[in-house]
Amino acid sequence: MSLSRSERREVVVRSFLYLHTGDVAATRRFYSELLGLDEIVASDKVVGYRIGTLQLTIAKHEDARMGEGWSQQLGWTGGASASPSFGLEVADEQFANVVGRLRAASTLSWSDEPTWVGYWSFPVADPMGNTMEVSAVGSDAWPSA
Repeated sequence: MSLSRSERREVVVRSFLYLHTGDVAATRRFYSELLGLDEIVASDKVVGYRIGTLQLTIAKHEDARMGEGWSQQLGWTGGASASPSFGLEVADEQFANVVGRLRAASTLSWSDEPTWVGYWSFPVADPMGNTMEVSAVGSDAWPSA
């Protein structure tokens, strides 16, 4: 039975994504230091971030499984795995710095540098082996060759 329009309350949409890791310190370094996300909770067992209306929480788990290869994503011909994948759009003025930190840390990446696909795309693997596409929409966010 559905509620009538007058019976409905305004709902604030919040989304939650829960992941597991065997190494909270490496995960925290990747998301906090390299990507520059603001922590909302951090301990030796869990780290959490608020990204817009998404709360990303990553907890230590002894049986955490590593992603297996590059994930298949719609519109991307790079991967074949069914492992989790997600994207993070960063501000145009931060994109080059984020990519620079990822490269300096020798983060596993799909290509040596971002590619323009209608936006800048730089797929990397997080410490759990999940495919993460770091992107920026402005054509001037990355110095073209």
